[in-house]
Amino acid sequence: MKILQLSDVHGSKRAASSAAEFARREGVDLIVLAGDVTTFGTVKEVAEILKALSSSGVQVVYVPGNCDPPELLRNDVGLEKVVNVHGRTVSIGGIRVGGIGGGLAGGPRSWIDLTEEEIREVIDSLGKVDLLVSHTPPHGSDADYLGGRHVGSVAVREYCLKAEPVAVSCGHIHEARSVSKLGRTLVVNAGPAKGGNAALLEITGNEAKAELVRLF
Repeated sequence: MKILQLSDVHGSKRAASSAAEFARREGVDLIVLAGDVTTFGTVKEVAEILKALSSSGVQVVYVPGNCDPPELLRNDVGLEKVVNVHGRTVSIGGIRVGGIGGGLAGGPRSWIDLTEEEIREVIDSLGKVDLLVSHTPPHGSDADYLGGRHVGSVAVREYCLKAEPVAVSCGHIHEARSVSKLGRTLVVNAGPAKGGNAALLEITGNEAKAELVRLF
């Protein structure tokens, strides 16, 4: 499966339309958006960005980020071919996808701040997935390195080492754009899409590879 991974769109219509065009051009099978669709925007604004992505004709899955409306922890935006995977799983092309939204509590306060215990409860409920979509990166990976220290979630790290998903699509830490490994799991932080950043992720069976790409 060929996946276009985005995160941290932060309301950029340019990023959304560029991603849709990129998806059409590259023939991707799935678009994954790992949170921060907006910057403290409304559900309607989230829907506008997701609608622009789905104009590609490609299935879209997403989780809300710490800067998105808390209502998205419980609800979706009601668009065809767009699925909120926070706390749930879906099967797409034989790949089981599950998600955890929000940011890790303890930093600057935002709209969706979850404790490690809350994150653990949600991801444990998913069971084993092939692709974990997590706004917050796992602790101790290249994807969570900021200011000389690791700031990601220990609960996400523990899940990766225990459940061994093939890949984790994450974001949140804009400065930690990277592709790295945590145990057997490929960890991809595509960087902020608002700045034109994305990643191409390919999953074949139990193997994954990724490259960082530019939308504009």
